Amino acid sequence: MASYHKAISGRDSSAMKLGLQGRWTVTGLSDIKTELDGVPLVNCTRVTFDGSGLEMLDTSGAWYLNDLATRLRAKNIAVDISNLQDNHRRTLERVAQLPHEKEPEEKYAGHVAAFFIAAGKQTMDIWQDTLRAIAFLGQFLASLPGLVLQPKNLRLRSIVFHVNEAGLKAVPIIALMAFSISFVTGYQGSYQLAKFDATIYTVDLIVLSTLREMSALITAIMLAGRSGSAFAAQLGTMKMNEEVDALQTMGASPFQVLVLPRLIAIVIALPLLTVLADMMGLLGGYVYMASFLDYSYLQYTSRMQEAADLKQFYVGLSKAPAFAVLIGIVGCMQGLRPSRSAEEVGRKTITAVVQAIFLVIVADALFSVIFTKLGI
Repeated sequence: MASYHKAISGRDSSAMKLGLQGRWTVTGLSDIKTELDGVPLVNCTRVTFDGSGLEMLDTSGAWYLNDLATRLRAKNIAVDISNLQDNHRRTLERVAQLPHEKEPEEKYAGHVAAFFIAAGKQTMDIWQDTLRAIAFLGQFLASLPGLVLQPKNLRLRSIVFHVNEAGLKAVPIIALMAFSISFVTGYQGSYQLAKFDATIYTVDLIVLSTLREMSALITAIMLAGRSGSAFAAQLGTMKMNEEVDALQTMGASPFQVLVLPRLIAIVIALPLLTVLADMMGLLGGYVYMASFLDYSYLQYTSRMQEAADLKQFYVGLSKAPAFAVLIGIVGCMQGLRPSRSAEEVGRKTITAVVQAIFLVIVADALFSVIFTKLGI
């Protein structure tokens, strides 16, 4: 027997009789709804449901039948349900006695209102994330004196592991990127400077851009995509699997165990990688100058010493710890937010990368303005 059936056993201009047959259970409810909702009721003032052919009626079927009758009565259509078996009638009566919550009416907001609503929600989300990041930073800074006074609380093995993951394993890609960017900077710069017969200043362009800006910025962006995403994914998975809750149950601080080693590791790794990027960037500039402009090593190094001093190197290097703190805080903060599924962990990982890169670029712009104002 089919799990649902609709039959029109009789109809005049104003009345309709529907014969209900088969099994009205949860498994066939969607098909029943599709068929019955398509019955035309134009000019109909009475509908009779004949339940003599029903073999089974569970709570889902009774709920739909009662809901359908309620909707018809709301349209001023008289409804009669007859010939039900006793057990089916009792099920229907019990369902009819249950309170039915009225679904809230959807209010349509115009395009302008919808824009401001979305903008308001985004603004509140940004504000909440900012407050969480400040609290995270405060917790990190507050924990440092305790580590200095009690070094035994420093999880050295975990820090070394994360320095290896965030630092040593990133050496090849950082070196390649720094070399390539300096090479391309020299190529494009010399092409433009040649128009003014000033190709000698190509070395100045390479050295200053590498030491002051590009090395720290590119290294931070690469680590934001590599280590920031890893922090968010690792902690997000642990949060989803309730491992973080287990740590709290055992009396351990998730911040001390999971967050601090990662933050300290990336603060150590990023400046070291920035120094590597400086060296590879200067090497890339030399390879270009020697290959295309016939500069000797002595010419390149002497011009490099004239163009920049150690101050330029320290300017770029001083940005690295700040970038590292931003990347670590965003990655760990997003990872520790509640996650119920792997999809949510993936979304938070993407959010961590985007936010970290954005904050690094904003911080770099602020550093540039500050150093320029200070005459550094």
